Amino acid sequence: MARSYQITETYFVLANRHARRGLVRWLVVAMVLVLALFPALHGFSGESVAASAVVALFLALFLWRILPALHTWALRRTYRKNPLLQREQSVEMLPAGVVLRSSNGEARYHFGELKKVELMDDLVLVYPTTTLFHIIPATLLNDFELAQFRALS
Repeated sequence: MARSYQITETYFVLANRHARRGLVRWLVVAMVLVLALFPALHGFSGESVAASAVVALFLALFLWRILPALHTWALRRTYRKNPLLQREQSVEMLPAGVVLRSSNGEARYHFGELKKVELMDDLVLVYPTTTLFHIIPATLLNDFELAQFRALS
């Protein structure tokens, strides 16, 4: 049985932030590495350590306040400018896979073909490739269907 849904702006933002969280981790690692190497490259003087500490504070502010706000703003803007994301979609669970439909077309995936599945509190992200994912609200799925996705994650 096919169940219809529409991706909301909130779901779109949550799913994309979840999917891109690995990039933010690499950004944090790169910034920490640069900050750790700065005093070593310029000599361990009081000024270089103090400068590194000040830069670290600004980077922390950027990473935990400014970057998430910019990211959220950009994702909301992307959602609002793309009418394809706002169209009604439907999901149909089959014994061996899942069918996703919209007015644009249909995608049929066998469970073995999926690269990965990630379960969030409210959403299921189905990855047919490493970077492309489909968003399915978890409220549409019953316990058995969620267990099928959970077994793949």
